Amino acid sequence: MEKRNDLNDIEQILGYHFFERQHLIRALTHPACANELLQQNKICLDQEAYSTLGDAVLKTVFILFLMEKGLQTKGTITKNKEQLEDNISLAKVGRRLKIRPFIRLGRGEKELWKNGEETILSDTVEALIGAIFLDSDAGLGLVRQCIAVWFELELRRVKTEKERKTRVPLTVESSRRGAPGRKKRSSRRTRKK
Repeated sequence: MEKRNDLNDIEQILGYHFFERQHLIRALTHPACANELLQQNKICLDQEAYSTLGDAVLKTVFILFLMEKGLQTKGTITKNKEQLEDNISLAKVGRRLKIRPFIRLGRGEKELWKNGEETILSDTVEALIGAIFLDSDAGLGLVRQCIAVWFELELRRVKTEKERKTRVPLTVESSRRGAPGRKKRSSRRTRKK
């Protein structure tokens, strides 16, 4: 188990104080660590269920943020949401928050980090979101505040609908021009009709 100071430190980093610290401990417990403890006949729950819950909460919160930025079509919301929630973005957030020292991996820790740092960090970020959601009695407002702070850089990069319309995308520009030969042929056909 983590020392009390370690838990205080990560709560400070996350910007959230847990009422039930077992949520925080579970969110930080990788399945490899839980399996090791189970082999020693110690009951230990891992972060997998919390990560799944956190993923769903994160998707919902991102959709709300994107709608507030003026994105209203399914395509633009989905495209931007997928960029925000991919493993690369989640791992960047995990690195910025410096959560690595708090993650409980077990004896094979060095090998796990070497082979899957990005996945470990992204799963843990999602698990922490799930833990905060549960600890706050499914309070989306509190989780949303944490996500807004953690993902501030990523959310700032999302362009509003107004910003998208003022900048002509290259695909639209190039499709209007078309290939020189094609444009002439299509205009001839139009004249014949």
